[in-house]
Amino acid sequence: MPDDVVEEGLEYILETAFTELQNVPANFYMGLCEDEVLETDGLADLTELAVANGYARQLIASDDTDFTEAGTGTNDRKVTTTTETFTCAGASWNGALYAFLGTTVDDTGKLICGAALSSERFLDPSDTLQVSFVITLTG
Repeated sequence: MPDDVVEEGLEYILETAFTELQNVPANFYMGLCEDEVLETDGLADLTELAVANGYARQLIASDDTDFTEAGTGTNDRKVTTTTETFTCAGASWNGALYAFLGTTVDDTGKLICGAALSSERFLDPSDTLQVSFVITLTG
């Protein structure tokens, strides 16, 4: 899925790499929401799926196992996350339209990027949804 780094994510990257105002977290977290991620102000602004019936943000470690990096051209770089599986349990989930990547398991962190799912997803018990991010920087 093509993934867009949001403004808050770009600020976080700059503050981490150049001014040390931010630290690289031990983990990032992937989640599902009903909002167009690019039109939100951050994690707290998202309408995330309810934390129930098996839904929870998925942990992605900040390491070269859960994030793999490769060149895609002369000046282009991309980072790919592991594929995470969301599994519905108990009762059905509301429609998920977007996936996102944030720096915390709750809404206190930074929203890094997000992408539209190929279609709205309503999951019934035992249904799964697999998601990964491919973040590309072009030069």
